[in-house]
Amino acid sequence: MYRVLMVEDSRFFGTLIKKRIQSELQAEVRWVQTLSETYELLNSTANDFFIALLDLNLPDAPNGEIVDMVIGKGIPVIIFTAEYSEEVRKYIWSKKNVADYVIKEGAPTIGYIISLIRRIHRNRLIKVLVADDSEPFRKMVCNLLRVHQYSVFEAADGAEALKMMDENRDIRMVVSDFGMPYMDGIQLTKKIRKKHSREQVAIIGVSAQESMSVRFIKSGANDFIRKPFSSEEFYCRITQNIEMLEHIQKIKDLSNKDYLTALYNRRYFFEVGHKLFANAKRHNMNITVAMADIDFFKQINDSYGHDAGDEVLKRISLILKNRFRESDIVSRFGGEEFCILAMNSDPAQSFGLFETVRKTVESSGTCVGDKTIRHTVSIGICTEAADCLATMIRRADLMLYKAKKQGRNCVVSDR
Repeated sequence: MYRVLMVEDSRFFGTLIKKRIQSELQAEVRWVQTLSETYELLNSTANDFFIALLDLNLPDAPNGEIVDMVIGKGIPVIIFTAEYSEEVRKYIWSKKNVADYVIKEGAPTIGYIISLIRRIHRNRLIKVLVADDSEPFRKMVCNLLRVHQYSVFEAADGAEALKMMDENRDIRMVVSDFGMPYMDGIQLTKKIRKKHSREQVAIIGVSAQESMSVRFIKSGANDFIRKPFSSEEFYCRITQNIEMLEHIQKIKDLSNKDYLTALYNRRYFFEVGHKLFANAKRHNMNITVAMADIDFFKQINDSYGHDAGDEVLKRISLILKNRFRESDIVSRFGGEEFCILAMNSDPAQSFGLFETVRKTVESSGTCVGDKTIRHTVSIGICTEAADCLATMIRRADLMLYKAKKQGRNCVVSDR
């Protein structure tokens, strides 16, 4: 649970926002109504607020004094304002650490605030790389990104940017200036696209030359911003591109993953598994294929109900997911059956690995209401190389059958 500071003198508006944030975001909201109360709170408690929601005009701070005070504590702020004008807008964006502003317009305003807080909270897990040889401009862009809680990396030229991307393969966005020494932004974009598609990494080109927008887009960039730009435009562009990546990933997950367990589905297992198998044979790498089945799963459903059975499936799926690497494929094959393809694995150690999995499942249990459901799994392993993936799956399935015949809750290997 994270903490949100709210300074709002309207009891009606404040009550609505507090209830929505607490119910939809599971966040703790500390609500005060004046500048003096805010000062007392910030100087008497730990300053660990994730973000602050501030009314621009308070009874004891009618000219936005609350903004400077809270920003001075290093807390990003979202500003409420009942009146909007170009003058107010310019005043708001002249302040550092302002994440956004909202106009008090009832229910739509509250909905926007909720989505904005949720967005900024998710940003903490998103890595963005800024490539620009101008240190002042680069620092300015990085500071804007940090206000929205992104994890930010800096590069002074294209070569340094590529090195950082190799070292941090989970970077999701690159903001690149055009004019850099040795390798300009267009060249950097083309090199990134050789390894990462538009759906994997978003690239936003930046230049004072309007004509560069076409060159960036045709070279593989997702978007373009012309210098000079406002903070408001910058945040809109960044958010739009990040959310596009998330929407694409969500569609892929719906296609590739099992809706209940979030493990890969059978279709994805065969689609990617065949490629991994061919690559392993080509490079003489060891692979292990295992089949796992929940013991007496029908009895669990009959005794506790199908909702409880679903919880057991999710619990065991999480154990499997946490035990294996990202390079492995852990899939729900159907019903209560799972298939695992472990890449570059040591055949001699495979039995011990799956025995640890079996013991973890046996000792964990699944809590449903006031009951703890005990469960076990039987596992069959194939470590011997075969002509194709389907053959290794059949052998693993045969080992699973032997595990069931031996009394269940055991691991049987072909070694």
